[in-house]
Amino acid sequence: MRVDALEKPHVKSDVLTRRNAVATDYDAPRRRSEDEIETDSLEGLKAAEKAEPAVSDTDDGEIVEPFDVPLADLSGEELSGTVIPRQSDEFTCSVCFLVQHRSRIAEKIGEDEFICVDCA
Repeated sequence: MRVDALEKPHVKSDVLTRRNAVATDYDAPRRRSEDEIETDSLEGLKAAEKAEPAVSDTDDGEIVEPFDVPLADLSGEELSGTVIPRQSDEFTCSVCFLVQHRSRIAEKIGEDEFICVDCA
């Protein structure tokens, strides 16, 4: 019997586990331990009340002061800088749009379209 590399040989235990496997219905409503306690009667309500964990307040009473990030509001600032046009030995990457030196060309896509080493 020849078994290809991609095929898994059928094992008897594998067949048995598939027969005994039960599909899980993920759309069915989940049962919780709260659902198991009967709440129709007074005794059931008392049992449900005892079964619920007490909610503990984790607030230890300390007042937390707000933290202001220094220089967080830069809306009034004006950016200024010198813009140097692309040089003859530079190219603009077609993927990341960064201007880089020609020594970093990995691929040529079109006439004037290149991809840098980082994006290739």
